[in-house]
Amino acid sequence: MSTEFLWSGKPYLKKTIVKFLIVFIIVLILLSLTRWPPIILFWILFSIIVFPIYYYNKRAYTYYVTEKSVRIEKSWIFGRYIRELTFDQIRDVHVMQGILARAMNCGSIAFVTTTGLELGHIGVGVGKGVIIGGTRPRLIAWRGNRFWDIKEPQRAREILMNKIPEWREAAQQQRIATSVEKMAEKTQAASIASEIERLKKLLDEGVITREEFEKAKKKILE
Repeated sequence: MSTEFLWSGKPYLKKTIVKFLIVFIIVLILLSLTRWPPIILFWILFSIIVFPIYYYNKRAYTYYVTEKSVRIEKSWIFGRYIRELTFDQIRDVHVMQGILARAMNCGSIAFVTTTGLELGHIGVGVGKGVIIGGTRPRLIAWRGNRFWDIKEPQRAREILMNKIPEWREAAQQQRIATSVEKMAEKTQAASIASEIERLKKLLDEGVITREEFEKAKKKILE
């Protein structure tokens, strides 16, 4: 696991707090119009219980951009989650920002991979992460598989978009080198087989002895 990071970050939790307070106050005002204390009390208790869990869950994420990949880590009381994608798997990088996120200069980064089934997908979605295809594309990403509400997402995207072509070119050169090496091995194997076949023909015709055949064969194989 790489320890050299080009970028690292965590969810911007100030935005989470501000968003919660806005939603909490708006819903509280609307419920107060009903003048029904039990439902108002329920909303307050629900918020007190749910928000800390949501906050803790979001705080558990850490994101990294290394020399060769992006990595998403989540570490909390319920266990540890790690997801890593090398740059040659990433087809595109999207910044997702709402009104509040733009105002606070934060947002999420979602990835579209070469398979279309990893961190993101362009397609028409029904439900959570279900792809059925269609004419109106949309980006589908879930919180465990994206950089969620990071500060200055455009900067992180710029680092990625500068690094991805470089990594793809290096990966392509490696694939070419491997292919050439395999072709050379196949050519050499074919040449050895052809030479042994020629010696076998000479042996069958009585031109050389079995001892001469074995000696020549051993020399070729060595």
